[in-house]
Amino acid sequence: MARYYFNILDGERIDDEEGLDLPDLETARREAVRSAHSIMADAIWSGRLLLDESIEIVDEHRRVLMTILFRDTVVVPHDGDIDRDP
Repeated sequence: MARYYFNILDGERIDDEEGLDLPDLETARREAVRSAHSIMADAIWSGRLLLDESIEIVDEHRRVLMTILFRDTVVVPHDGDIDRDP
């Protein structure tokens, strides 16, 4: 197991000081996507949609391994793409 840290970038940097022990980077990526969805869901309750934020996945040496952009974790349909009732 390796320790991964998840820094949130939302105009400011919020460093993860605890991290999580996870088996691999793919598991860390899935955790970052879940975290992004949770943060966005909380923001939606406040009437905001956070698409410009991101989460950096860093290793125990604080090297950035991957950046997850919130906008890449959701599908936002355009007006013509939504099924509507007549």
